Amino acid sequence: MNDYNFWAHLLDTFQASPDLIKAIWLLTPPVFMLGLVALTMRYRIDSKRADKRLDGELVYSVHRDAQNRVHIVSHVKQAGDNPPLLFLDQGPGEAFDHTKDEPPPTIR
Repeated sequence: MNDYNFWAHLLDTFQASPDLIKAIWLLTPPVFMLGLVALTMRYRIDSKRADKRLDGELVYSVHRDAQNRVHIVSHVKQAGDNPPLLFLDQGPGEAFDHTKDEPPPTIR
């Protein structure tokens, strides 16, 4: 087994194979490379399009600290008594249940 050469065996197998198999062996690496280039280009084009879709403004960030508390940070300047809308469950559950006939209690 000392005189075994992998490359010689591979080339011998290639030479002994039919012409159709030889053509497939020769076309596989370039087709793979073209497919890889096409996927890479499609990814780059789509990622640039995705960046342009986000043309809004960052209003809030949500941060969880080491004690597992959630902090909501506003990134916009508060305009008087009208802050940007942020719906949170800050009171009793009935305050957000609009199926009842009576008006919901005010939350302070």
